[in-house]
Amino acid sequence: MPRRRTILILLVVIGSLALGLYGCGKITPTASENEDLTAPPAEPLKSALPAEAIWPKMLVNCDTVYVDGVISEYRWSFLDLDLPGRYHWFIVPSGAVDEKTTITIAIVRNTYWDEDTERWSYMAEFDFGPDGLVFDPDRQPRLIIDALWLDLQNGDEAVLRFYQQDTGLWEEISANRVERNKVKFYIPHFSKYAVSR
Repeated sequence: MPRRRTILILLVVIGSLALGLYGCGKITPTASENEDLTAPPAEPLKSALPAEAIWPKMLVNCDTVYVDGVISEYRWSFLDLDLPGRYHWFIVPSGAVDEKTTITIAIVRNTYWDEDTERWSYMAEFDFGPDGLVFDPDRQPRLIIDALWLDLQNGDEAVLRFYQQDTGLWEEISANRVERNKVKFYIPHFSKYAVSR
């Protein structure tokens, strides 16, 4: 009997020492009341910023333009975006989707104060639907925009950003130089994007 009691006391002491050394997570009597029991939120990417930081003093500059069309898995699809200027296209290569799909694009151009150039500049927002439509990585659609519509000249850099709905931040996807008064970007999946300086 005394041997069992000694073993039991030894196990209690070892268990107490283990809890003391390793702790029991955030559930301790000394933990502050506002400590969360869940994992800390993931850090946003360095290139992800709120709209106010990228486009300060933003104003809507025009009415929203709505475009829709059918894209096919068997042939190239060309959608004219019906915007001022000469080159506004959304081009989907054959094989980019698995089946015939009706797509929608809502486009609005906004004005913002560009602190780098110290003048007003333009940002175009493209809301593609159906949301979440994913394309074959080797056959991604191409967005082509008349650079003059965004007040960009040959050699200027244009940046494509993706809106992260869960964080409310805009993440930089890619940047391209304006060539022949056109800006071209690949769109990997449907969501909300923006193009600006």
